[in-house]
Amino acid sequence: MTDVTTAFDAEQALGQAIAARIRDLRRDQNLTLDRLAKLSGLSKGTVVALEQGRANPSIGILCRLAAAFSLSVADLLNDEASTVRLPIERTETRTLWTSAKGSFAQLHSSTSGRTMFELWSWVMMPGDVFSADAHSPDTRELISVSQGALSVVVGTHAVIISEGESARLVTDQPHSYAAASDVPAHFSMAVLERGGQRDARRSSTATKMPGPAP
Repeated sequence: MTDVTTAFDAEQALGQAIAARIRDLRRDQNLTLDRLAKLSGLSKGTVVALEQGRANPSIGILCRLAAAFSLSVADLLNDEASTVRLPIERTETRTLWTSAKGSFAQLHSSTSGRTMFELWSWVMMPGDVFSADAHSPDTRELISVSQGALSVVVGTHAVIISEGESARLVTDQPHSYAAASDVPAHFSMAVLERGGQRDARRSSTATKMPGPAP
C-alpha cells in the first residue's frame, strides 16, 4: 500500500467519523440543519453533505463546525468532549492535512469552548500551497518559522517569513501558506479564534482536504 493510498484511506475514515459526530452533536444540542448552517456560516447544502459523509471537511470547515458546537477542533474529532479539568492534561496529536508531496499539518493541543486556542505544527513542501477560507472575525494567528522560509498571503497582503522569524496574522479573510524556497518550510502556529455566527456568503462548499494550489 502506497503512502498516497494510506493518506486517502485516512481521509475517508476521518470524513465518516466527522459525519457521525456532526449528526450526534446536532441531535444532542437540538439544532436543525438550518440553525447549524447559520451558526457555522456554512451553506445548508454543505452541512447536509458533511453529515451524510459525502465530502471530507477542510481544516477551515472543521474550525467553523467546532465553533458552532462550542467545542475545540480536538473535541470535535473525539467521541466526547473533554470534561477533565486538571492543572496538567496530556493531549493527542492529530494530523489533519497531508499532501501527495509530503506536506502536513498537525494539531497538537487546543482548549474547549466557543473561544478556541490551538497549537499546530506544519511542514510545507516546495510546490505545495495551502489555501484557507476566512476564519471568524478577529481570529489571530502567531507563526514562527524554524526551518526554510514561508510565504504567507492574507487578503491582498503578502510576506516571506524566514528561518528564525515570526509574525502575527489576522486571518478573518482568505489566506494561504507556501514554501518560499526550494527546501521545506517548517513552522509552528498558535491560533486564537472566537466562534460565532459568520456570513454564509463568505463560506465555501464542502471539499476534500486542500492540497496543492486549490
